[in-house]
Amino acid sequence: MEEKDVSISTNEEEKPPNLQLTIGEEEIMIHRGAYEWRYLDKSTGQETLVQTDHAPPNEMVNIEQGIRVNLNEPIKLNFQKKPTQYEIRVWDKDNVVATYNTFEEIKEKGQHIFEIIGIWGESTATYVVALDLQ
Repeated sequence: MEEKDVSISTNEEEKPPNLQLTIGEEEIMIHRGAYEWRYLDKSTGQETLVQTDHAPPNEMVNIEQGIRVNLNEPIKLNFQKKPTQYEIRVWDKDNVVATYNTFEEIKEKGQHIFEIIGIWGESTATYVVALDLQ
């Protein structure tokens, strides 16, 4: 039987890492959405897959209650464990209107929902926040 290298696709933690969003000096609360997470179960030595479903981003947060932020302030995404890659999807009330690799690229102004998708090997997790970009 071939031994699988679990170090690339498998995480130590049983859940995706937390994400902290900081704009200027202000820490913004962010919500974890759906995720598909692979981790090494220490008690069995087996890779375990956890899949969760969640309401879509436009049902998780209220776009009208987006926190007013200035895009000229420095924006930091502080993942508890750095992802291999991530993307930022910008939503209007109903749909994705744009996808970016960094907050610096975002051109939309006003009230939007932001869905951040982190990828760690074969694992993914989504995070959601409503912001009013100035």
